[in-house]
Amino acid sequence: MKILITGGSGMLGSALIRLFHQQHQLRFIARNRKIAEQLERDFTAVAYLLDLNDRTALIKACEGVDAIIHCAALSSPWGTYEQFFQANVAATQNLVEAARIQHVSHLVHISTTSVYFDYADRWAITENDALARQWCNDYAKTKYHAERVVANSPVKSVILRPRGIFGPNDRAIVPRVMSSVFRGQLLLPSGRNPVVDLTCVDNVAHAAMLACTQIENLSHGEVFNISNGEPMPVETLLQQLLTALNRPVTIRRLPYAVLRPLLAVNEWLRHRLPANPEPRLTCYSAGLLHHHQTLDITKAREILGYQPHVTIKQGIEQYVRWFATQNL
Repeated sequence: MKILITGGSGMLGSALIRLFHQQHQLRFIARNRKIAEQLERDFTAVAYLLDLNDRTALIKACEGVDAIIHCAALSSPWGTYEQFFQANVAATQNLVEAARIQHVSHLVHISTTSVYFDYADRWAITENDALARQWCNDYAKTKYHAERVVANSPVKSVILRPRGIFGPNDRAIVPRVMSSVFRGQLLLPSGRNPVVDLTCVDNVAHAAMLACTQIENLSHGEVFNISNGEPMPVETLLQQLLTALNRPVTIRRLPYAVLRPLLAVNEWLRHRLPANPEPRLTCYSAGLLHHHQTLDITKAREILGYQPHVTIKQGIEQYVRWFATQNL
């Protein structure tokens, strides 16, 4: 199968290349030349260095492709609406149009469970449950609009909503946690210890390939939740991770009810500064560390045959091995 992967130099895109370069003819889109060249050297895959807003180059990259796995996105708790719109909505519009022009038959779109998050406890969320009553941030809002672009396109598509992806090449979740450790202490913006789901990146890659290879038997626009199926308390996850990284910490808690309005004021101020500097902690990030949120992945198990092959413990070990190679 000839598959184009967007966001090939990112965590999920590079995992797909690493895991499936021998089974399929892969090409990938990336903007980081150094990482793209390394992936080409290490694996049998062809890089296209381009921006998804370059429509002419994108149409060329889609030529002769059977399917697309769309991983590229601006995934961050901070940024301007225009940045999120261009990266998540406009880029997806360009991609589905290029796919239509080149008669690409299938597209797997990687979305997010942030579309469910509305600063409330939610347990065992299914794909049929209500989305957030109000978007938690521009990332969630634009990812939802990207879902609508895909679902309304003529290219047969499936949507995956993975929860908290981490693993090798993670430059978001784990680095943010590590940067918050100061003098052996980690401050949590909550007096609670909420239960949450995470997903090892290799499991998301397997889910994406399952959807890609079975899409003929699926309904257009069908949605699947993806997680490790191992919900656990935040403190347990953080202690396991930081101990494995040889950075044991003492976790201390701050009162969320007091902190939340202060974070909101800080965000309001920073959005009005010329450089729009990112705060150390956003309302969204604090909310994720305060509210219970778990997924029901029964649908993915039963319809896709999805099974998480990498446990959270194994995923942490995998990340630690990768992290050690980055500091040689």
